[in-house]
Amino acid sequence: MRVSDGGVVDNRDMPDISLQHMMADMLVDGTASFRSAHDKLRMNDPVIVRHRAKVRLIANDPAMTGRQAIVEVTLSDGTLLTEHVSAVRGTAENPMTRAEVTAKCRDLVVPGLGNAQWMRLSEQIFALERLKNLTELRPSLQHE
Repeated sequence: MRVSDGGVVDNRDMPDISLQHMMADMLVDGTASFRSAHDKLRMNDPVIVRHRAKVRLIANDPAMTGRQAIVEVTLSDGTLLTEHVSAVRGTAENPMTRAEVTAKCRDLVVPGLGNAQWMRLSEQIFALERLKNLTELRPSLQHE
């Protein structure tokens, strides 16, 4: 992977900041979650370690500015897949869809509040204009 500034994310010992760890997580799990991104013990999992070794970061490509990346993945059959990401996902330049924001929020909320409260809270937030007072959200934001 070539990035505009790789020093921050290159093989860090914090899982959520380590590019190699997050790529290994995605290879193993098929996705990245808040939980997996903060599981420091998993950084020592032999499967994750093996996949981390496959990820190489080439930092400070002078042709790129800002927070860009060129991701190159070579499949086991030799096929090369390339994607140029010119803006970080979730920024104004590369916004997430409503479904992506909802899935991310659910991933963050359910472990702490549970699925029933998540469902109630998400319904309230998507109908925020119908609430008489924002304090109506309080029961959905508190642990039962």
